[in-house]
Amino acid sequence: MKRESDVLPGNHLICRPAVSALACYHHRQTPMPSSSLARSAGRSFLLACAATAALRAQVIPLPPSNDSVDLDKFVVSASRTPQDPRVTPSSVAVLSLSELARSQIVDLRTALAQQPGIYISDTGARGGPSSVFLRGSSAHQTLFIVDGVRMNDRSASYANFLAGEDLGGIGHLEVLRGPQSTLYGSSAMGGVILLETTRGVGQPSGSLVGTAGSFDTFGGSASIAGAASSLSYSGSLVRYQTANDLPFNDFKQWSYTTRLEYALTPEVLVGATFRGQNADYQEPGSRLFSSPGTVSADNYLTTVFAQLRVSDTITSRLTLAAHRRLYAFASSYGVSNLENTRKILDLQNTWHVSHELEIVAGANLERSSFTVDGVRSTDEVGAGYVSAVARPIDTVTLTGGLRYDDFKSVGSATTWRSGIAWRPVSATKLHATYGTGFSAPGSDDRYGVPEFGELPNRDLKPEKSRGWDAGIEEELLEGKATIGATYFHNRFSNLFEWAYLDPKNPETQNYKGHIINLSRAVTSGLEFSATGHLNSWVQARLSYTYLEAKDASSGQRLIRHPRHVLDSELRFQPTKPWTVGAGLHLVADRTDWPGQIEDYTTVRLFTSYAVNAHLVLKARVENALNESYEDVYGYASLPRGIFGSVEWHF
Repeated sequence: MKRESDVLPGNHLICRPAVSALACYHHRQTPMPSSSLARSAGRSFLLACAATAALRAQVIPLPPSNDSVDLDKFVVSASRTPQDPRVTPSSVAVLSLSELARSQIVDLRTALAQQPGIYISDTGARGGPSSVFLRGSSAHQTLFIVDGVRMNDRSASYANFLAGEDLGGIGHLEVLRGPQSTLYGSSAMGGVILLETTRGVGQPSGSLVGTAGSFDTFGGSASIAGAASSLSYSGSLVRYQTANDLPFNDFKQWSYTTRLEYALTPEVLVGATFRGQNADYQEPGSRLFSSPGTVSADNYLTTVFAQLRVSDTITSRLTLAAHRRLYAFASSYGVSNLENTRKILDLQNTWHVSHELEIVAGANLERSSFTVDGVRSTDEVGAGYVSAVARPIDTVTLTGGLRYDDFKSVGSATTWRSGIAWRPVSATKLHATYGTGFSAPGSDDRYGVPEFGELPNRDLKPEKSRGWDAGIEEELLEGKATIGATYFHNRFSNLFEWAYLDPKNPETQNYKGHIINLSRAVTSGLEFSATGHLNSWVQARLSYTYLEAKDASSGQRLIRHPRHVLDSELRFQPTKPWTVGAGLHLVADRTDWPGQIEDYTTVRLFTSYAVNAHLVLKARVENALNESYEDVYGYASLPRGIFGSVEWHF
């Protein structure tokens, strides 16, 4: 019987029976007693009514006017409404999609890896599961918010979604750091990654792109976006395939997005989004244990929403969403099939009381099921929250919020968060936040999966965290450069950990065990960032993270949490149509389950030339120094690769 390995905060290797070493992102479950959606809906309805009645609230990402909002200049995730990042207490970043395109960053995991506080762990080459370690949190403790709804939880992993996700169809991308359960609920202990599907504006525009390169890599994409009268639209279609570098390691994927919005009246907007992903991956296994098999991974997220501007100061938004995740692994050991389905109702209200005060309140209802090889379990959660942004004086911004989540499976959790930002002078921002977070166990954690030797543990409690940060941001050279530094500190408790029935002789129990609340962890560190437009043709960027992540009981370091992560880039534009640049990514002082493992540094080179207003030629070299390294011990990353593309914009 093969084993799968997973690592949780606590620095302990967890081995569990499974069909595949790569099916380690929660394929296990037994039936859970059925529950009444009506009861949860009633609880959430009462929460929503209380919040709305108390606040006469509003919740839409629009300011109290008819002016349009350029979201590239605002952050949404920190308060659920657009905020100027210069006055936001939270440590948050908006990733410019246009800048990523100029740097030839073509996938989501590479874009996120450039951000301070983030370490991306890839299990092998393109297509292997990818994990986000944000400020030392565990992989399942970062939450993806896609088109306004939660896309993952403890059972519904994002690992395969992130592994293959390109940037096609993404119109807005943010990283919000620190415990964020007050606004977003479970799994937001480390932070939140927010994605929005492209909104159509103006005259129709789009692109056709063809790509080819090393490892028999081929790709193509088509996109379009625009608006006509009261209707706006966007759509994208992407095909990508590569043989990677090892035998039996092909990866092929289709991904597609669309967004439609229609203004029924100046006060009422309705719309829908759809995002899909179909991936097939040949998994060769690690160099330590050959375990070839094929992976099929599909993700579908549909949202339907209506937004009502009640008055110049009040807006409400109701979103209905359905998320479906399918995963299948087939090998000589057998076939394992997983299915996650989640139905979501999200109500958000925003009330711009005055220039000095904005209040956001809402409610959330989710019903989820998880099926492993035909064995199904379910869970339900209802939640209500309220958050406020106050500006008592022009130079000070205060935030505070409270949230209550009620899970049918594990009971309730209450979280809160507060923050302050102060601009003593126009070029300087001082900021600090304190907050709590939690992560609920998956229904598979509580009810077990006998097929994989996992026994139930109905006494599991949610993981908890509390954390704070403080930092400074400074504009230099009359706004041409910006530097920032933030110190953070987090404490985690009740962390999930695998325990064998007989830890000294697990084989005597056929590897049987269960998930328990055991570990505690402490993480702290420093995030530093710098960007500069030195002149009209030179741009530079640097991010660096120093991290200490330890098991609070043993004092041992947490594995896959490197002490040093640095990412930098320098880009030149010698002439208006010609761009050249180089990037460097360094990971140092890290451990995995065997102990200390080697540092690595990768370099990427890129250039592009705009033949005319429509045609652009691009070329890039990934891992230009041909560094041999492993993000996850035993799984080799790709050697040097050369790629070229042709883009036609209209």
